[in-house]
Amino acid sequence: MGFMKDYVVDTIALVSYLKDDLPPQANKIFKSAEQNKCKLLLPEIVVGEFIYISLKGRLKASHPKSLIMEVLISLNTSRYISFVGMDVEAWEEFLALNIPELHDRMICSIASTKDAAVITNDDKIRKNQAIETIWD
Repeated sequence: MGFMKDYVVDTIALVSYLKDDLPPQANKIFKSAEQNKCKLLLPEIVVGEFIYISLKGRLKASHPKSLIMEVLISLNTSRYISFVGMDVEAWEEFLALNIPELHDRMICSIASTKDAAVITNDDKIRKNQAIETIWD
């Protein structure tokens, strides 16, 4: 089997995927992952942000805790999405990156150490020359 590219999913990409509202290029990557042609990495901080915005009512769910549990179970049993945390190498990269926002910096640190592109619409990340991004 040939080389498979890894992609790191940020929070807006996860939410857009769940709403079936990804732009074409990002959607193509998710579809490729579903067909086992690439791997999606889901940072634990993204899961935390998803839970936080769900509980704050930003996703317009009538039962946020039920939605969260449904999504967590689905993600945990997914064969194409893997949860990832920060290891020592990622924390070292965290110190080196010039990204001001904490969560974005953690996400990009993981992407950098995994040689992965970040699926995001965040302009601050997209303008950073050190990070490959996918969205449109």
